[in-house]
Amino acid sequence: MSEAPNRIRELRSQTNPRLSQEALGQMIGVSKVTISDLERGEMALTVDYMRRIADALRVTPADLLSHRDNPDALNLDERHLVEQLRQATPEQREQLQKVADVIAPRPSSATIETFGTRKRA
Repeated sequence: MSEAPNRIRELRSQTNPRLSQEALGQMIGVSKVTISDLERGEMALTVDYMRRIADALRVTPADLLSHRDNPDALNLDERHLVEQLRQATPEQREQLQKVADVIAPRPSSATIETFGTRKRA
């Protein structure tokens, strides 16, 4: 199965409650057929559509791009964690960093990967 042309369906299905094509269409002023065509890549995903859909799904327009086009896109769980981090006090951030370092240690500071190449720190 080939990769989806965008992440609209994926992100729409992650909403709680799950958002139907028809409901998303109503939110942005288009038909269910238009949403279906956009999800399947049968209709061009213009910047205007990206902005309207992103607002409805509470994501950024870049999040709608396929994983190939935007490999650093955050899923909804990751986005929630980032939002929690941003709302934390400096002391809470320090505690969160300590927990994260225990659970998922950072790569050694001697080697940092940047855009697929390794650089010495």
